[in-house]
Amino acid sequence: MKLDKRNVVLTGASAGIGLELLKRLVLYPDLKVIAVARHVDNLPVIEDVVYPFAADVSTQKGVDAVFDYAQKVFGEVDVFIANAGFGYAEELKAADWNHIEQIFSLNVFSPVYALERLVAAGGEGEKAFVCTISGAGLAALPYYSLYCSTKAALHHFVETYRYEKPLNLQLSAVYPVATRTAFFDKASQKNKFPLPFPVQDAETVARRIIKGIEKGKKRIYPSRLFRLFYPIGRAFPCLMRLYSLMEKRKTAKYF
Repeated sequence: MKLDKRNVVLTGASAGIGLELLKRLVLYPDLKVIAVARHVDNLPVIEDVVYPFAADVSTQKGVDAVFDYAQKVFGEVDVFIANAGFGYAEELKAADWNHIEQIFSLNVFSPVYALERLVAAGGEGEKAFVCTISGAGLAALPYYSLYCSTKAALHHFVETYRYEKPLNLQLSAVYPVATRTAFFDKASQKNKFPLPFPVQDAETVARRIIKGIEKGKKRIYPSRLFRLFYPIGRAFPCLMRLYSLMEKRKTAKYF
């Protein structure tokens, strides 16, 4: 899909991968983007190009507000990039329903509902829905049980919905590995918490996401190393178990 002259909604736009995506999207001619985040103070305001919009997309009300605003700004949404998400790095010791619901609301319910809204809007023109999943949806990272489970749920939803989606909808799933952003600091609340292997920078991830959208990729793997070794791990499950054990050994001392 060519991104020129498109109406785009980008969630999680204020930091990390989302902010890097925004920097690249504004370079396209006649593209308009609604940049969604809880806090939009640091987002650029470019007249007739970038429209910062504050919303909590972990709720139905927040997602509905985004689509209502998009209707006012440019009418039809051509591209929706569901990038917002967060993780926990923790030991599960206490029973806490709200804790579980909070992460599933943003990481799973929100993108699924946003996709439903995009499809329900109809229209015969070409549309794209891009969903930031994570390599963690395909591998077991100790102490990230809830985060991995949300991403695995989203992965299987997208893979199944491919058989049901409208023909005019381009559906792209993105599988970044650990990215050098504030994401893991917030997840662990420890400034020196080790990142899972492998690691890459947000600029590379954003660049490859944009390239994948333009090429109509169903699955976008920003890390070439992950793309190479994941199929090997699936063929030899003992390697995936070894990886998880190595990550556990690296991380366990922080708990």
